[in-house]
Parts: sequence; structure tokens; C-alpha cells
Amino acid sequence: MRFVRGALLMAAAFGLTLVALPTPASAAPTARCYDGLACVYYNSNQAGAVAAMAHVDGMPSWDFGYVFNPGTGNGAGVTVKNNAASADSRYKTQAVRVHYNSWYKGPYDVVAAQSKRNLSVTYNNNASWNYHPNPS
Repeated sequence: MRFVRGALLMAAAFGLTLVALPTPASAAPTARCYDGLACVYYNSNQAGAVAAMAHVDGMPSWDFGYVFNPGTGNGAGVTVKNNAASADSRYKTQAVRVHYNSWYKGPYDVVAAQSKRNLSVTYNNNASWNYHPNPS
């Protein structure tokens, strides 16, 4: 901190103009859906807060009992269960299902591998997810 303050004082003493360069976009913190994940979003069209659909060890279901990631937009910190409007599958070959009920029961939306979609059957009424059997 002393070095920065000293450099600023020295620049001012010599009449130098300091230019702040923008931080590259790649260095900005992000919490979007990455390769090898499937995610749900608080808003339609993969907008708003995001939450990765994560498998909880020791649980036979993949439950939406967690919250949308803080700092990722509208809906951040809100419980995922019954609040997801769209989904994104970044799995290379695996489709996923977003289910209406817990324990991957009831009606569901299928999100194909490497695709995005708005939820229709489970729009804001979703409680769990699991892998969708891929056709042979």
C-alpha cells in the first residue's frame, strides 16, 4: 500500500498523468455455467442468477435445496427450488431432466446436451434433477 501511495505522490509531483486501464473481461469474476456442468437460472433465457445442478454425495436425488449463487444477478441468494425459469446443459453428451417434484419424480423438462432452453413443464415449479437416458 505504501508503494502505491508513494508512486501516486511521485507521479503527481512530476505532473504525470496516470491512466487506469480496464480489467480484461477474462479476469472479471464470473459464475456462469461452465463445460461439464448443467445449470438453472432464475430468469428465462439463461438470465439472472445461476446455480449449478450439483450432485450431493450420499443423496439418491439431486435436490434443489440450495440457493442461486450470490452476486450473479436477479434472484441471487433465493432458494433454487420452485424458482428456476431456464436451464443450460454444458455436458458434452449427457442430457439432464429438471423435475417438478423432489427425488426426481413427476413431470420434467429435458435439457439436451450442449443446449439451453426455457423451462416449460417445470417453469418456477422445480424441485430436483437427474440425468436423462440418452438414446442408443
